[in-house]
Amino acid sequence: MDEIFALMGYGEDDGGENRPTAAAKSSLSDPRYGYDVVVATTQASINATMKGFLSKLREPVVTMCFVADERENATPIEYTRLVDETGIDPFNIPVDADPSSHPELQRLYERGFMAGFRAQLGLPPGYRPTQIPYLVVLGSDTSAVTFNMLCSQFDIVELKPGRRGPIWNRQSQPAAKAWLIQSRVDLRLSAVEPNAYQTLPPAMQATIKNLSEDAFSVRQLVFDLSNAQLAATLPEIEGVDPTSDAYILLTKYFIGGYFNELRREGEPMLGAAITHNAAPDQASLSLTDLTFHVGPFVGDDGQALPDPTAEQQSLATLNYLCAVNNNRLPPTVAFTWNWLNPEEKSDSHGVAVTSRAAYVAYLNHHLIDHARRNCIRPKVHVTLEGFLDTEVVFGFQASKPNDPAITTPATGATLLSYAFESEDDDEAGVGGALGSLAIKTTYHMAVTVSGNTMTITQRQTAYMDASGGPIEDDGTIIDKTITDTYTLTIDSEGHLQATPAYGAPTDNSENLNMGFVDTLFNGGQMQDISDKLTQALRDFTSPSFQPVPLNVVQDYIFPGGKTFAFKSVGFSDNQDLVAHITYTDPE
Repeated sequence: MDEIFALMGYGEDDGGENRPTAAAKSSLSDPRYGYDVVVATTQASINATMKGFLSKLREPVVTMCFVADERENATPIEYTRLVDETGIDPFNIPVDADPSSHPELQRLYERGFMAGFRAQLGLPPGYRPTQIPYLVVLGSDTSAVTFNMLCSQFDIVELKPGRRGPIWNRQSQPAAKAWLIQSRVDLRLSAVEPNAYQTLPPAMQATIKNLSEDAFSVRQLVFDLSNAQLAATLPEIEGVDPTSDAYILLTKYFIGGYFNELRREGEPMLGAAITHNAAPDQASLSLTDLTFHVGPFVGDDGQALPDPTAEQQSLATLNYLCAVNNNRLPPTVAFTWNWLNPEEKSDSHGVAVTSRAAYVAYLNHHLIDHARRNCIRPKVHVTLEGFLDTEVVFGFQASKPNDPAITTPATGATLLSYAFESEDDDEAGVGGALGSLAIKTTYHMAVTVSGNTMTITQRQTAYMDASGGPIEDDGTIIDKTITDTYTLTIDSEGHLQATPAYGAPTDNSENLNMGFVDTLFNGGQMQDISDKLTQALRDFTSPSFQPVPLNVVQDYIFPGGKTFAFKSVGFSDNQDLVAHITYTDPE
């Protein structure tokens, strides 16, 4: 029962006391926000999953070399070209080689070789898993997310002039002392506010703002964070003595030469590859826009804590703010609630949330046809026929489907309701003295939610007033109510599941009774007429007045099913649809 209570806003800890669950406060349809979908993952889970990803990553080894131009300035040269021209691989030359006697170094010096580096994205060797540095640090500003690029190997070589001849210098990243290339990345992917993203070519923008099933994948996030064009500042080097040869070489050649070249091209550092999943997008709502937002851990007042603990910092979230169906993506606004509490971090990496408004739009799209089929429009007629128009004839036609009025309250347990009513009447003789007939039909359906349950209530009525001269009766000849309750769960791939509890229909329908006068003086003709009219209308309405098909309730699929495992779905206190998520194997 823990999961059910948690999504209602309460859970039970080991001591048996109720505690609030963070996502119960979600209120995306509040005018301050207006995002259709939010996926929020914690700093701790991003780093843990990225480390798992990098442990299996087989990115290419990136090698770059520099030679002196006519003005003795360092100029990039392709590594393969250098090897072809000289027949020498500078990275195969030993660290203790003497340029004065080493023929390969002498040949490189004659070619004007100045320096080169070789690096590969991945986990650095020599660390226990818990000691590996964080890759991502979330601050308070999306325009400066800290990304620590880790390399499984990093070598840099230099051949520089000296007073007594060339000097050979080779430095390698030592085990358990990773060279961290630290960047502050601007993840504002907005088209309406000034940012680095807007300067990129359209094709690169589309690759960064990936709206496919891979949108939330760690591979995509690594690609975005390592994109040189999105770097808010030049990278800094952490973990290296700033007075050391390695620091000087890294600053001069890796950052000064290579990185600046990448910024002009808008490419990711070290060739981080991104290949979109070819599988079709299964999500019920297709993403049409996306940007990032950093959510620091907030206090009871909804404000970011000025001095968070290490645990609170680990629960800061990277929020994917998404629009669907080409809706406008509102500006980023800080949330006044946390997406996860400390008690939840052991079994959840974050949440995937569909706003009340977006889910209601989805429900309406799937429920409206069912509602229309139950909206009956009557057309009645009372005519005089036979010899000298002395015979009164009653009849009616009914039509469906018809459009109901749709109400989508902004707040409260009722998400969606439909209402329809229609009436018609006719008479024969002055003031209906010879006969009259009036029929009024109504249909109502309401969808209410609480916790992980959804209740759909339908009611259909038909009122009839029939008279033949002095013989008259009226009543609600159809008055049926269906109340069905669905318990919601979710499978690991984000498919909503519903277990129905179909209630017994309530039938308060009445039969018209024309009384003994009709039987005594009219042979029961008016009773016979009213019975036939009643049965005809009931036969017309009954086939469509059924429980809502189960697939309408449970066919919703959350976005992110290729990236996350889903669990414990339910509605927040403000009726957003919330599912807790964990990253799946990033491979």
